[in-house]
Amino acid sequence: MPNPRFRAIEHLQPSHDLSQFCNERHTVLDRWLQTRAQFSEGKSARTYVVCSTVEPRRVVGYYALSASQEERTFLPSAKLRKNMPDKIPLLLLGRLAVDAKFQGVGLGTALLAHALRNCLLVSRIAGVRGIVASAIDDAAARFYAVNDFRDSPLGERMLFMKIETVSAIFARGYPSTSS
Repeated sequence: MPNPRFRAIEHLQPSHDLSQFCNERHTVLDRWLQTRAQFSEGKSARTYVVCSTVEPRRVVGYYALSASQEERTFLPSAKLRKNMPDKIPLLLLGRLAVDAKFQGVGLGTALLAHALRNCLLVSRIAGVRGIVASAIDDAAARFYAVNDFRDSPLGERMLFMKIETVSAIFARGYPSTSS
């Protein structure tokens, strides 16, 4: 994400300023970051944040990853289900949000690219069959769909990407995740 307006994406730290984050469309995303992210950090989720270069501790975007699992029947095809355990190991991209003042400049795509890169790295350490993204609304679902996520049987606006797809995305030159 080589953009002079933003610092490198990093793990959430107690020194980060979460108080000003405002997505505007979904206050639940603001509240989760401001009240739950720090408590969850490393226990049930790992949160990554990006800050403004003007205000270097002010969080302007974030995403959270956690481990997940689902029944083998969740996988979209018999070919994917073959030789899989009853519970399929997955990663959950449960939150991805950008402050309203910083939307429309590619920050969401940069955060997603960073998240996918981290998911790919995890898959090389521990078995992971894919990634599930929880889209907060239809616009978010379209954002994930444009970025190769597919509908899943888990429910409305729950999308899935095979780990092989993540690998193929980076092989074809997905947006830079150098930050």
